[in-house]
Amino acid sequence: MKQRPQFVTPLRAIIAFPISLAAGAMTFLPAIMAEGVPQVPSVFVGHGIVANLLRFSATELGIALLGLAIFGLPIFPFYVCGVFVAKRLQTSHWLYFAALGILLASGLWIAAVLPQSRGVNHYSPYLGLIRFALPVGMVAGLVCWAFLYLTCSRNRAPDSSCEPGL
Repeated sequence: MKQRPQFVTPLRAIIAFPISLAAGAMTFLPAIMAEGVPQVPSVFVGHGIVANLLRFSATELGIALLGLAIFGLPIFPFYVCGVFVAKRLQTSHWLYFAALGILLASGLWIAAVLPQSRGVNHYSPYLGLIRFALPVGMVAGLVCWAFLYLTCSRNRAPDSSCEPGL
């Protein structure tokens, strides 16, 4: 019997964590810009296209580093639990990792916003959850899955667990 390669290994999962967290954090600025928040695009007004690209790249790098610094430690234990479940279930389906990313981003959003919104009737934190946390979590989960898939063993059998789920 030929041994199947593991889709989730501890080393690759630990390496995938900061990559997916940074990618999810970098999704936040385009989500804000797509939402039409007037303060963010005004940062890029009055400069040339090259200067705007450099400013946008520097802003994205700063957001990625800030996301890693602030959210890395609180999210990591939950990420480890989710990856442990994926390893036990031997799943390689992209939908599991996207759902895991959405779950982690939603939990982080609710933990940060819900305690502050008590007693305030005019503000709903759930609109922000749908607009910002879901795209950030989905991108982070899909980047994690893509990293695990692309770094999976190349000498795989046709019935390998590294094949993506459809």
